Parts: sequence; structure tokens; C-alpha cells
Amino acid sequence: MKLFLREHIPMTIFHLLHAVLLLSIVYLYMLEQSFRPSFGMFAYLFVISFVCIMIFLAWRYWRQSHAYRFLSSDLRQLDMSTHPFSGSPLLLAFQKLLRSQYRYYIQEIQTLHKEMDDASLFMNQWVHQMKTPVSVMDLLLQNFDIQDQSDWEFVNSMREELERLHHGLELALYSERIKRFSHDFHVKRLPLKTMVNHVIQHYKRSFIRNRIHPIVEIPETIFVETDPKWFQFALSQIVTNAIKYSKDISSQIVLSAVWRENEVFLSVQDFGVGIPKQDIGRVFEPFFTGMNGRRFRESTGMGLYLVKQIVDHLGHGIAISSEEGKGTTVTITFSNVTKM
Repeated sequence: MKLFLREHIPMTIFHLLHAVLLLSIVYLYMLEQSFRPSFGMFAYLFVISFVCIMIFLAWRYWRQSHAYRFLSSDLRQLDMSTHPFSGSPLLLAFQKLLRSQYRYYIQEIQTLHKEMDDASLFMNQWVHQMKTPVSVMDLLLQNFDIQDQSDWEFVNSMREELERLHHGLELALYSERIKRFSHDFHVKRLPLKTMVNHVIQHYKRSFIRNRIHPIVEIPETIFVETDPKWFQFALSQIVTNAIKYSKDISSQIVLSAVWRENEVFLSVQDFGVGIPKQDIGRVFEPFFTGMNGRRFRESTGMGLYLVKQIVDHLGHGIAISSEEGKGTTVTITFSNVTKM
């Protein structure tokens, strides 16, 4: 109704002014002819003109009310198939244009979705294919006959590069998987310490090679509800960062958990280079590497970004605190937790 009034009020005012002008001309003409008409007669003619305009507007609104309701409805609820326009060539042309544009956008969206699905399928297949030679090379290194110190250094160097390659492949794989998080999401109630130990065991070689000792201070009575696969990947990103930025600086990383008021706080604390104050607010942004990224060329800027995305999808919280030259602490918060 409001849209109808906004469109027709100017036209109504114009017609009323036009009627007044015509009546004024007639009045002046009659005066010139020495005939004095009564004011009531002109008022009667004006009322008749006004009533005719109102009848026309009522008929027009009745014919086009569905179109105005359609145009005033919520954009998310529009359905071109159930709101046919009628009564106006302009509205019919507008409806035809809308339907044509709607079909065009649907086709574009379908094409885009297909391209995204194809790219995701390619990425998943490529990552899995690349994992096979990585596993083969790791097996070859395990069976390598070490004769002297140079052989030992070669094997360690190759293992470090393989771990870096494996880490990059996992990063690429989970970057694609998170786009369809809801299709690959299974919550379980598990002991927190078991999941943390699983991540530490997975990176055992990296801890040993970098001479860093993980200290786990997590009570076995703490159970949390989460998706173990996604959580362990997120935790692995935090742990690898802690190892990378503690190398040759500190000899330990502390993984601790406390239970307080139905919440569990899991902290990963390192004593490495720390994060500059000006960078701390941007560490969860994609591709942000900051000052440390210039010092450590392996940085991609995607690790903590993925961690934040995963933690948010899991319904947990995450916070990071750091002091340059003293280390960094990343804390994941689990809500509505009870002890066993």
C-alpha cells in the first residue's frame, strides 16, 4: 500500500490541480459573460472530480495490489513463479526482465558451484596422490644404511623436508575440507589428554630433532566433546608453530589444561621468539605472516587462520597472548564441560 501511495500521490495532486485550473478558467469565462455562478456549484464539480479520481485509484490498486505486495516483500522470500503480474504492460515487462535475470543468475551459480566442486575434487585427489611418494620416501629413509655422520645428517635433513612437505599437504587438504565442514563433522566425548598425546606422538621426530621436550600437564579426568580429527589437526598447527618458533631458543613446550566453572582451558605455551605487539591482533588473518614470517621463511600465514576457522566451527573459543622475546601462549576453551 505504501509503495502504491508513493507512486500515485504526485499523479493525484496533479489531477486535482488540473481540475482546479479548469474550474477557474470556466469561472472567469462565466464572469466575462456577465454570469455569476455560485460557489457551491464549483465545489460540487470539484468533489465529483475528486471522487472519480479516487474510484480510478481504487480500481487500479485492486488490479495491481499483488504486484505492489510482491515488490514490497522480503528479497529472500521472492518467488517469481507464484507472483504473476497483470494489468500493466510496464509491470509485465518488468516481470519478464526479472525472470530472465533470475534464470541467468541461477545458471551462473550452478556453474560456479560445479567449478568449485571440480577444484575441490582435484585438490583432494592431488593431495592423496602426493602422500604416497612422501610415505615411500619416509620408508626408504627408515631403511637407509647409515655409515657415518654425514649419512646421519643427510637422513635428518631429508626427514625434516618430508615433514615440511607432509605438513603443507595437510594444510592444503584441510583448507579444502573446511569448506564442507558440516559434511565431515562427528562429535565425540573423549579424554583431552589422549588427544593431546596423540598429536605429540605424531610429531615425536620433530621434537627430538629440534631438542624440544613437550611437558603435558593435563588431568586424565578431563573429557571434552569435540571432533577428534578436526581438533587434533588444529592442535597440530599450534604445536608445529610452537616448535618452529622455539627452535634453538628454548628446550620445552608446556601443554596444560585446567577445569574451571564448567569450562576447560587448554594452553600451549612456548618460550620462543614471541610475536611482535603490532602483529598480535592479525595472527588469525589469512596469509598474514608478520615480522616473524620474514625471519622464518616457512611461514604461510594459513596455519592459525585455519585453526581459528576450525575452532569456531567446533564451537570452542581461542585466544592468543605473546610477548616478544619471551614466548607465546595459545589457549583453546571448551564450554559446558563436566569432569568424569
